[in-house]
Order: sequence, then structure tokens, then C-alpha cells
Amino acid sequence: MKFWILVCVATVVVGCGSRKGGSGDDTIDAPGTGIDASFDAPYSPGGMCVSTGPQCSNCKDDDGDGRIDGFDPQCTGASDNDEATFATGIPGDNKDAVTQDCFFDGDSGAGNDGCKIHVCCLLGAKTVAECTIGQQQYNPNDCPPPIGTKPLSPMCIDVCGKLTPPGCDCFGCCTICDPATNQCSDIIINPTTSTECGPTTINDPTKCKTCTKVPSCGNSTCGDTSCILCPGQDPNDLPASCNMTVCPTGQTTCTDSAMCGIGTYCSAGCCIGVIL
Repeated sequence: MKFWILVCVATVVVGCGSRKGGSGDDTIDAPGTGIDASFDAPYSPGGMCVSTGPQCSNCKDDDGDGRIDGFDPQCTGASDNDEATFATGIPGDNKDAVTQDCFFDGDSGAGNDGCKIHVCCLLGAKTVAECTIGQQQYNPNDCPPPIGTKPLSPMCIDVCGKLTPPGCDCFGCCTICDPATNQCSDIIINPTTSTECGPTTINDPTKCKTCTKVPSCGNSTCGDTSCILCPGQDPNDLPASCNMTVCPTGQTTCTDSAMCGIGTYCSAGCCIGVIL
């Protein structure tokens, strides 16, 4: 299997956004992305990898799996500080086991991204009886399609959609592929839900919970004839008819973050948004 070797440019980009205080969180404007959100993640200078950055944007293969930064399936974005697992390594991130917000914005809570659904919507519970987490708070009709009928807010789709890697919905339901076998599964990568999920248990549904994607938010289509790389894949894993990797609408193809503009990050071959 061929692995892409990322050539990272250790250039620190400064003066790319404005920090505005007020509520304990910083509000950051990401130039060129239309993203304005509060978050708890460490500041990351653009999508460029720098040697002093978080593990998923430090130009290094921190977990020794042959994949660097955004091409490592366990990296969710430039501020992710844990390349070895699906956890982000960001204090306070994604701690609520029941209410799910945008998984990729570096914090927990729906107030700044407009995203809020019950975890059982992702677990595919069509009835209250099928819901095994926070059952008393669950109403299937309040889920977005395909489980329920309540649409997501436009804010959620706009803000979180830009931050979501190829193969994932906004809530961390992702098609993750084992780089060794190219076997792929739709799993919840949130460690509060898939508590024992890791690179070696991707295809074990008892550890990596299977999920139902919310297709209205994110870039959930990947693999096969889509010619879009899923996390964990490289171009050799796509059909021969895919002469080149493609990306979801509006995203630029890349082989390293130096090819992406300010406010974006190379993930699975596509430039996704970051919050600066």
C-alpha cells in the first residue's frame, strides 16, 4: 500500500484573525471561511503544520503509524492534540455523553455552533426503547433525517460543515477505514460514546459504536465511486476509474497543508476549515 508523505512547511502564520473576549471563551474570525465561533481549542496558526503545534498539525508522525497530521485517521483537525486516538486531547472537549454538538469545533456545547442532537439519533434508535443512553431525554421525532423529521439549524450546517473532514457528518459519525485492510465502518469517533474505540478496534461494533450519519451536515460521502478518500485511505484504495482524488463541493484537493489557504487544513486529501 502506498502512503502519502507530507512535506510540511514550518511557517508560522500570524495576524490571521482577531480574538475577542467576553464570556470566558475566545471568539475567532477565520479569514476566508465565514466561520465565527467561540471555542476552547488551542490556537493553531492556519492550517499549516508547525513543529510546535498540536500533534495533528506539528508535521510529525506522533503515533508511528506512517501517517502524518491530517492523513492520520485519528486526527479530527488542526487543533487535535492526540494523533494516536479519536479523542482530541483538548480539555473540556466533547464531554457530554447525551447531547451532541459539532464534534470538530474544539469544544462542547451547542451555543456557538447551532448544533444539538441526542446521541441516540446517531446510534440509529428509531424508538425510545432502542435508546440506551439518556433514554428519558430522547424523542426520535426530534432527530434530523433519516431518523426523525426535525431539520438542523442553518447555523449548524454552515459553521460545522466547513470544519468536517471527508467521510464524516458534523457529529463525528465517520466512515473510518483500516489502512492495513481498507475495511471501512461507519462509527462514532466521540470517545464519550465509543469509549474503547481505537485504531485496532475500528471494525469491532462493541467498542467502536456503529452510527447513522446525518447527511445534511458535513461531508459524509467517501470511498468507492465517489473518488473521495475516507479517513484511513490513500488513492490506491479507490477504484481504478478514480484517476485523481476529488473533494466535496467547494473544497480543494491537497497532499499537505502547505497547499491549503489560510484558515484551512489538509485532511484526507481535502482542505477543510479550521477556527483560527
